[in-house]
Amino acid sequence: MSDKDLLVVIPEMLRKQDQQAEKLDEHSAILNHHTETLNTHTGLIQETNESLKQFIDISTHQFQQQYLQFQEQQQFNKEQGQFNKEQLHFNEEQGRFNKEQQQFNGRFLNGLNQLIEKTSNNQDQQNQFEKQNGYNEQMFNKLDEISKKP
Repeated sequence: MSDKDLLVVIPEMLRKQDQQAEKLDEHSAILNHHTETLNTHTGLIQETNESLKQFIDISTHQFQQQYLQFQEQQQFNKEQGQFNKEQLHFNEEQGRFNKEQQQFNGRFLNGLNQLIEKTSNNQDQQNQFEKQNGYNEQMFNKLDEISKKP
């Protein structure tokens, strides 16, 4: 090749190299933009992962608390059921006791009524006896008076 040809080819090559450099700069700018976007997304993903981890930790803790509450409620229900059975048994026993107490009270009242009736009869007899004694004393007094007369 001649020097003249080289003078034509070199500027052409330099121009093409400049075009490629410009395109390379454009591509570098686009790549830098994509890298920034990726970095932003990576940061968001990391924040989301951290939030998700916190959410899972809180959810796990809440689940454990709810499970413990469930177990405590189950135990309470079991104990409440036993208490209810015992209360029912107590109520049945109390009912039997009340029935026996009513029967005893009825017998006691009947006995009291009989005692009152006997006491009343005894009082009537005592009153009659006192009247008879009063009458007898009057008779004895009259007889004494009569016997003392000459």
